[in-house]
Amino acid sequence: MSSGKMDFYAKEVTDAIKQACDTLQVPQEELAIEVVDTGSMGIFGLIRKKAHIRAGIKALDLVDAAEKPEPKKNKAAPVAPESKEPKEEKEESVPAVEAAKKEEAKVEKVEKEEKVNPGPPKRVPVEIKPESVEVVRQQLEELLKLMGFPSEVTAELDGGTIRCKVGEEHEEALTAQEGKIIDSLQYILRKLAARKVEEKIRLSIDIGQFREKRKVELVARAKELAELVKEDGKTQAIPPLNPSERRVVHVALQDDKDIRSRSVGDGLFKKILIYKPGKGKKPGGKRGGRGRRGKSAKKPQEKSDS
Repeated sequence: MSSGKMDFYAKEVTDAIKQACDTLQVPQEELAIEVVDTGSMGIFGLIRKKAHIRAGIKALDLVDAAEKPEPKKNKAAPVAPESKEPKEEKEESVPAVEAAKKEEAKVEKVEKEEKVNPGPPKRVPVEIKPESVEVVRQQLEELLKLMGFPSEVTAELDGGTIRCKVGEEHEEALTAQEGKIIDSLQYILRKLAARKVEEKIRLSIDIGQFREKRKVELVARAKELAELVKEDGKTQAIPPLNPSERRVVHVALQDDKDIRSRSVGDGLFKKILIYKPGKGKKPGGKRGGRGRRGKSAKKPQEKSDS
């Protein structure tokens, strides 16, 4: 199937998928899509690289296998034992069947890996010294001064996590770009703290009620995109999120049996794809049915219409 695939590039994965559908003249359900690169973003949200997918018509291999003519029998020659003929037919159909099984196994494996538990795993709180908490607070204050946003910072220990609260003087600027600036600031602070303190710490930064408001927005956005997927069947994507925000989206959609969600990309920030699982569709679909003859070609069509 790889020989029939084409490369497509766009700003978002969904745009590249739409481009593939338009170019190959088939709906998304009939495409075998491989996400090569989801596109990289700068530390403050600047796009550096376009999304890259590789797509082809998933029914081609199975149609070819189904339409292979059987070897012609020579009536003048002695009749071969009946056990050999079924063996030849089996050998011809095995590659296509095995390929379909492997593809289905890959999907199931990804879905299992992306399955998210209702809550984060329980961790034993790390014993952190008060001196380390103060070091983290001072580092954050220094960072904000260097950025031109001097603010009052408080820090407290909460179950092994150092939670930093920044004053609301520059809330609008620091929470811009859907929180990417504060997320990047949190990432830099974690790296700096790792050099200053002995303990392996976890930390978070919040300004005002930004984190709580952001959680509500993400849940609403995830459910809105899920409804779009149910209506037209097209995959939707949420731009790169940090791990805690991705968990919010996965948990919000985990009880919806009609759609699935999974994270794609590399690094700390990853996109989330929301899509239909697509189970119950036989390999070949509508496109494969055109090349078949007899009753076997009509049965899949009758099931899809009912």
